[in-house]
Amino acid sequence: MIHNIPRTLMILALVSHLSACQSISKSASKTTNTFASWLGLKSKVPKIDAHGTVDMSKTSLEQMQELRQNMPADQWIYLENDLQGIYTLQNKSKDGYILSFKLNCKRENQKTGFNILDQSGQVILAVPASHNTTIQFLLDNKNYANPFIEINPKKLERFKADLKTTQVIKIFNSSKLYKFQNNKVQLLDKPVSCSV
Repeated sequence: MIHNIPRTLMILALVSHLSACQSISKSASKTTNTFASWLGLKSKVPKIDAHGTVDMSKTSLEQMQELRQNMPADQWIYLENDLQGIYTLQNKSKDGYILSFKLNCKRENQKTGFNILDQSGQVILAVPASHNTTIQFLLDNKNYANPFIEINPKKLERFKADLKTTQVIKIFNSSKLYKFQNNKVQLLDKPVSCSV
């Protein structure tokens, strides 16, 4: 009997059947997401406000990773976690590297420094953890050597002051050059968590 049904009707029946399955699938997915959000199993990634600040107090590890992957490039972002007392200043390059400056420590007994994370979130360069003297900072191509390990604190103060008018930060180490645009410089004055 199926041979007597015109081919067009068979195709229409098949398409309407597939559409109904897709509608059911979409509804089931929406329902699952709604229940997950009611139960607190699925929550949104924290948003960066207009000032470049994001509240990290109630975020999961997955949300932090997603934020790192979707963080806007070429500007400073201030991550604050009041619950744990952790405050971080980060700048993501177009290549996916993340520079974290520790210029204004929340506590006086902490040491200033910086680190660079690779695309997977691993630290690839850090001071004060490693006192690598071959690191060179260039602010708009002016060389400041490594102001974080210099004995003279005035060099770090000059570096911090000049940083506020810099457009491009370059860090050179072991024949590798990292480049960061210096936007939202007002965040550089924010207090951050530093090394003890």
